[in-house]
Formats: sequence, C-alpha cells, structure tokens
Amino acid sequence: MEQRTIEVINPRVPMLGSGCLVAPGVVLTAHHVACPGGDMQPVTVRDKAGRTAEAEVVWADAALDVVLLSADRFVLGTDLSVARWGELTCDYPAARPMCTMTGFPRAMRLALPDDPHTFVPDLKSVDGHIKPETGSRGGHYGFELSDASTGSADLWRGMSGAGAFCHDMLVGVATFASDHWQGGLLYVMPAARLFASPGFTDAVTSVTGMAPQLQPADLSVLFTDVPDPQLSSSYLLHARSAVVPMSGMPGQLDTLDAWCRTSRSTDITAVTGMGGIGKTRLVTELLHRLAQPRPEQPTARGWTGGFLADTPLQQPPPYGMLATSKYPLLIAVDYAETRRTQIDQILDILAARRGGQPVRVLLLARGHDNWWPSLRLARQGTSVISTGAPVAIDPADALSNTSTESAFDDAKRAFTERIRALRNAGHEWATSPLTPDTEEDGTFTGTVKPDDDKVISLHMAALAEVLTTLNDSFARHENPMDVLIAHEMSYWRRIVEARGLFFDENLMRTLVSVQTVTGASRRSDARAAVAAGFDVHYSGFPNTAPHDGDRLAAYEDILTAAYPSGDGARWGTMGPDLLGAALVAEVEEASDQQFIEQLLPHPHLSTEQRHHGLTVIARATPDQPALAAGAARAVAAAPKQLLSLAARTVAAELDPEVARPWLLGLQEAITDQAQQPDADQPTSAWAAGVVSASLTHLETGLEDYFASVDAIPPPPEPGSTGHDDDDLDEDADDGEEAEADWGTDTEDEAEDGPEDEQTAAPDARAPLPPAPAPHRSRSTKTVHVHTITSPVARAVLTSVGLAHLALVAFVTGSIAYSSDDFTGPTSWLLPPVITLFHLVIGLLYGHRKMPLSLVAVVLPPAIIVMTVLCAVNFSNMHGVHLSPVTLGAAWASIFSPGLLALTYAVRAWLGQIRYVDTK
Repeated sequence: MEQRTIEVINPRVPMLGSGCLVAPGVVLTAHHVACPGGDMQPVTVRDKAGRTAEAEVVWADAALDVVLLSADRFVLGTDLSVARWGELTCDYPAARPMCTMTGFPRAMRLALPDDPHTFVPDLKSVDGHIKPETGSRGGHYGFELSDASTGSADLWRGMSGAGAFCHDMLVGVATFASDHWQGGLLYVMPAARLFASPGFTDAVTSVTGMAPQLQPADLSVLFTDVPDPQLSSSYLLHARSAVVPMSGMPGQLDTLDAWCRTSRSTDITAVTGMGGIGKTRLVTELLHRLAQPRPEQPTARGWTGGFLADTPLQQPPPYGMLATSKYPLLIAVDYAETRRTQIDQILDILAARRGGQPVRVLLLARGHDNWWPSLRLARQGTSVISTGAPVAIDPADALSNTSTESAFDDAKRAFTERIRALRNAGHEWATSPLTPDTEEDGTFTGTVKPDDDKVISLHMAALAEVLTTLNDSFARHENPMDVLIAHEMSYWRRIVEARGLFFDENLMRTLVSVQTVTGASRRSDARAAVAAGFDVHYSGFPNTAPHDGDRLAAYEDILTAAYPSGDGARWGTMGPDLLGAALVAEVEEASDQQFIEQLLPHPHLSTEQRHHGLTVIARATPDQPALAAGAARAVAAAPKQLLSLAARTVAAELDPEVARPWLLGLQEAITDQAQQPDADQPTSAWAAGVVSASLTHLETGLEDYFASVDAIPPPPEPGSTGHDDDDLDEDADDGEEAEADWGTDTEDEAEDGPEDEQTAAPDARAPLPPAPAPHRSRSTKTVHVHTITSPVARAVLTSVGLAHLALVAFVTGSIAYSSDDFTGPTSWLLPPVITLFHLVIGLLYGHRKMPLSLVAVVLPPAIIVMTVLCAVNFSNMHGVHLSPVTLGAAWASIFSPGLLALTYAVRAWLGQIRYVDTK
C-alpha cells in the first residue's frame, strides 16, 4: 500500500508521522500527529514522490486518536480508488491473513550520502498478523510484527497514523508502539470503532462521494466486493451501491431480521422472486440493519457478513473460516439455483461445527420449484436448517410503502445527490452541470417511463430522466434503456481514450455484449472472449491478417477496468441484468440475428463460458425473447458443442414456466435445422432426442433424472465404426476449445500458470451432470426409459379408472340414500363429494408429480378410508355377515388399485408414465 502512504508534518510542534490516503486528497492519520493539544490548524502532507499539499481537518475524534484530513485531490493520490474499509472477524489459523502497514518510522530517517547532516524520512513496510480477539477489551488491535527484531518503541515513532491493511482493505490506523512486547507490537485503532464514532461515515461520504461500508476483511477472499464508485449507469443502479433508499418490503425485512436472531446456531432459507424486484437490495439493507447495535443492547456487537463470491479469490477456498467467525455472520448467496455444489460445501462445514456465533445462510434465487425442495429435503432434520420456509417477493412489494410517483421522485433525488457527490469528489463527468431543475425535488414528468412494474425498471427510468436533464443529447431517446446505454458509451469513451485508442462505438457495444454473455474466470478466458468478440464483430470481412495482439490485450484491459468482478474472476459485467440483456439484444438485432449464433460455438470459448452464456440468455428470456431465439439457432447449428449444456441449463436452473417455452423454441430450431439440405440427420435425430427427454423431465418432475439416466451418446463421427462405446463418454467439446495465442507473455503465463485450473468457481470446476436422454446402450449395462403410449394400455387403464369411479358412486350413493344412519341434506352431498375427491386425486396426482407435503401423503389414504367405511355399511345392509376388519380389508383391496388405475390413466393421457429398468 505504498501508493497510499503519506508523510504528515506539523511544523508548529514540530511533529512527524504517517498517514493513509483513503481517496484522492483524503488522508486518515493519528490525532496526536495532526492536532497535538487540540490544535485544528492545517498541516502539511507529502507523498513518497515529494509532492506536498496543505490539508485541513474535516473530522476528528481525540478519544480515538484519529483525524480525517482533506487536501488537493489533483496533487495527492490522483489515480487512487476509494479505499475499502474492513474488520477482522475470524480466527482460522489455517488461513490467518497477513496484514501490512507502511509508514515513515524514526528508524528509517536516513542521512543523505552527499550531506551527512541532512536526514530524510524513508518508507518502511512491515508485515504481521492481527488476531480479532486482541481488541476485545482495550479497543485496539495488536499488530504483531513478523520480524521480531524490532528494537525500542522509540524507533517506531513516525509510524503513528499509518494505515493497516488486510487483503487490500483498511482495517485500522496505527496510534502507538509498545515497548513491552518482545516480538514487536504496534497498536491499531480498528476501523469498526471509527464507524461507531459520530460523524465519521458522514465525513467520509462528503469527501469521497461514497458512503463507506464496513466489510469482513479476512473473509474478502470468499465474499464479493462492493462496486467502485463510478459515474456509470451500472454503478448507480447496482443494488449494493444503495443509491436509492429502500421504499418497501418492511414485512420481509422484519421476517428475515427475526429469522437471523433466533436461538439456532445455524439456519438456512431462501428469498425468491423474479429478477429486478429488489432481492439483493433487501439483503444489503438487512446486512446494514444487523450491523447496527440494537437499542435494548447498545453495547452488543452487531453482525457481519456479505455476498459469497462465485469465484473466490483464494483457491482452494478456505470455507472453514466461516465456521470460526467471532461475530454473528450472515452469508448471502446470489443466483443460488446455479450454485448447489458450493452451497453443499458450506453447509457441510457449518454442520460440523459445535457452538460458536450464529451463522445464517440466505439463498437468493429467481424461483424455487426446481431446486429448493430437493435441497431442503436433503438437509431436513440436520443442524443447519429449521423449517426452511422460503420468503417470497412479488414485484409490488418493493413499492409497498409508497406510490409509483413518489418512488420515482425519490429515486431521481437520490441519483441527483449521488452524482453531485461523485463529481465533488473528483469523478469525471462529460455532461453539462447540474441545472437548477435538478437541484430541486424531482417531479413525475413522464419524459421516460418504466417498461414494467419492477422496481429496477422504475429506477432505470428515474436515472434516465436525470441523465436526460444533464445531457441534452440524451433527450432524443424515449426508452430508458437507450438513455442508459448512451450514457455508458460516454463512460466507455473516457476509458478507451485514456489509453490512447480511437473510440469505436460499435466495437465497444459488441465487446461489452461479449463480456456480458461469456464472463471470464481467468485472464486466459477474458483474452479468448475478446478474440472471439473481434471475430464476430468483423465477421464477413476478408480474413487477410490476424488481429493485432497488442490491440486485443488493450481491449481486454479496458473491459476489466470498466466492469471489475468484485471477486476472484478476471472481470464482471455491465449491470443490472435488464440493462446488460438490452445491450446484447441491440447487438443481436444490429447483426441481423447472427451475434449469438456466431459467438456461443466460437472455438476460442471454454465450456464454462458457453454454459455461462446459455445461462445468461435463459435468464433474459422473459424480457428479451429474441436472445432465446438466437441461442436456439446456435444450439441447433452446433448441437455437439452446445446441446447438452443447453439442456442442463434449462432443466436444472429454470422454473418450469420459463423452461418450457425455452425448450419448445429449441425443439423448433432443431427441427428447422434438420430440414436443411446439408443437415446431418443422425446428429439432428440425436439432438431431437435430447430435447424431447428434457421436456419429459420438465413435465414429470423426476427429481433424480440426471443421476439415473445416462446421456444419449452423440452419433459417431463419419468413418468411425461406432463400436467403441467408451469413446462416447468423452465430451464432444474436447479438442475444440482453442486458446487465443497472442504471443509470448511471461507475466501472463505466471499469472495463469498452474493455478488456472483451480480459479474457476466450484460449480464450474465440478463435472456437469449428464444430459437427459431416453436411451443409452453399453456392453455391460443398458438403461431403458419407457414411455407408455400404447392405445391398448391407455384403454385398459381408462376403463378400470372409470369403473372405479362408478363403483365409488354406486356404493356411497346406496348407503347414503338407503341407510337409516344417514339422514338430512348431508346424505345427498356424501356421494358426489367422495366421488369428486377420487376424481380430483386422480387428476392432481396423475398429471404431475405432487410436491412432498403432509397433505399430499395423507389425502389419498384418508379418502380410501372414508370410502371403505361406506362400503362396509353397504355390505351389512345387504346381509354380508363378516367381521368389519375382513370387510374393510376386502373393500380396500378393491378401491386402492382402482384409485391407482385412475391416477395412471390420467398420466397416460395428460402426463407421462416413465419407469427405468436395467439389463
């Protein structure tokens, strides 16, 4: 952190010390260095290059011995980002993080070689460890130096005010050194205590343009980071930027707060709802609420937590840290439906712990029908889950406490204030200044309107209107998406031109769309995606020469700078999802519907990137159906590369109401492809079988389908004998994933060396489940999945089912209308009610798999028992003299198979009857 280290000079004392640049021109240092005796006059600050500036006090706390200074941001730290604030929360010896501190200690005041009487301070960086419990009583972290030869504490004078960093997060500021610790000890004021001091967060917000957030620094290798403040649409709309205050969901927030504060040691639940309705924002607000001390316990320590990274920074991920948190911990997992392997790893670790602070795992997903029941069933009765009741969010919940007009005005006001704060903090802005209209409260003018009732759409419309006020050129756009994308282009332009390149608007649209679709866990993935993007963008032009490697590398760096990942991935994507999908849809239309079809099967892309792309497109299907059509054409054109991935993506990750139209479109595209004159008919037949099996899986809801049925092998390549069954198990993509070769780059090879295979997300590294298929033959074992479609079978089942209904109606009707035990109007209702229940059970249980519940298990036996009781009375009325038990068993042996036949008759006509046998 040398670039953040500042020398603080108070000539009036005189006093020398260190400081830390937390943002351009913003210095955090010790109070006794900058303001000895309460002197609040300006001091001189100087960076390691010798640039000096005068700094004024903007916040001070003498009791904490910390002060915040503001200097000229164009002189000091011009290129620095805003520092992240953190605290140490875990004591996990296997992965205890190294902390670093850099300052100007007295021991480093060196004499100049040509002037022995002149001394100049020099930098000293020290490494060490901070154990979280060291601040539990005295309120100071103990920074234990790694090198024990520290000498007298007097030699460390001058380090006061230096920032202590852990994983690039500022966890505190040094205040003094101990002369009583043999191994060397510096005392650090924790950042958590600064956050609790009145006025500190407001002061940081005013000078940086960004409200500081306290994150678990030691867990940063497992959690995603908050986005860097930028004047981009993507940052302003990011849920974790928390630009717009919460305007709804008080019930869900209270429910989750109460769930966190139960007496359980560990628990897990899900928050479900469609994309763009505020799930991530809700959890961000929950984390903020939990971090605050409760009024009834003002001295109690608040919670910590964050969003689990899809691609953790450290590989293999030290998930064991999560079980050693010294504070209550909330772990949020976004897109949980796609991360089952990672979730299971964490739950296994939490299940093995004994005692400790409460830990809550909160899963965020767009739906729950396709994954949550199996996860809850697998963990039911264990120590990590209680009821597992999910919290559902509807689109209207985010605006439950306000009107649309008020929410729109509040959003406009919030965006205006954040833009002004960012500009005042030095962030560049390529538009006109804020006008008097935007200084006042906004009004619902309707210049741009949301496309739907999602809260993110309303926020996008509000931001678009603010941007239209700031830049007259945006006024030509009526759609909020167009305004936001136009603004993003000004953001891209600044980044591109800062690197001395010509800004090609259409090329950047293509490359950002590629970035959105493919993702990149590693630098090699990012470079491959950029190379594929150039190929797709210039498709159709003569391939006279390869693309310039330096230019490709420059654009990979541009995309990484524009949208950093926030975790261990090489880059992130433009957000929110609606905005990214809209840009991809524009590029798809501009390419005459060729972009997706050419990109997904591109040989440079990895299987992981293709899978990522199909997932992104599947999620965007409700809002951008054209993208689903493009993906279907891509899969139909390259089924051996993409079909198995598409089948897994749709069947495993999407709820049925979204998955069905997606698969039907894919089926239509494969049919169209098969009708082409040059179509490969064996491959088309194989592809049709895979899609048909996926649709069957979707309709029947067989939970263990992927585990019990092997994939249909792709047809053998022309010229092969087709007898080597083992070869069919190999991935069809093997040998086709070429890596972009941009020449010798030893630095990149070092970065992407042996650890590359471990840097992917856990779910990406794990083998994907086999694609669904109705048949697979091997020499040792054959798995058959049969579908009963025989007219004779259906006729028999239907006849038995109808006869069962008739018998039930006759028996119950006879006893109701003839027996003296049944009198009054209820006797006329009994036969139709019992008969109707039999019919309803047959329809419900026959058409689809019923979710496992108490009612689903108890209802059929209960109806059978009621029918049998009526039948026993019927027998007694007609002189059958047998014991009630014998009569009951006899009638149960008639009614039970009858109801089962009725259920299977419904499955034969409306559902699917499937069974597996092996030979």
